Amino acid sequence: MALPVTAETTCDIYRQGNAPPAAPDVAAVPCHLQGDYGRGLEAGKTMSSSYRFHYILLVDLQTDIRDGYSNGSTNDADNVYVPDKNGVMYRVRFVERVGWGTAFDHKRVYLARDATPWPTNSV
Repeated sequence: MALPVTAETTCDIYRQGNAPPAAPDVAAVPCHLQGDYGRGLEAGKTMSSSYRFHYILLVDLQTDIRDGYSNGSTNDADNVYVPDKNGVMYRVRFVERVGWGTAFDHKRVYLARDATPWPTNSV
């Protein structure tokens, strides 16, 4: 399936226990990253900060990206590096499928940005 917008960057996905400089578990995934800080804070204001998000990432439906909710927490969720393993790290908070049954069937991934070394142009 296809994204509803153009993928303007790529990302590398790492599972728990794996991190740069090691090779990513899923490499060079075309994606669209957009900030959503205000909505992310509002959505999680009554919950632990581990459920809040700052960005939304759109990826193809076939992308293997995991949020860790199978065990009721976000501790086992993937980490995403944009544009690659040398870029900014984001922690996956939640993954949902959107556009089911349409030409734009894809995954929406809610991300929390990790500490970022400044200056950077990767955010």
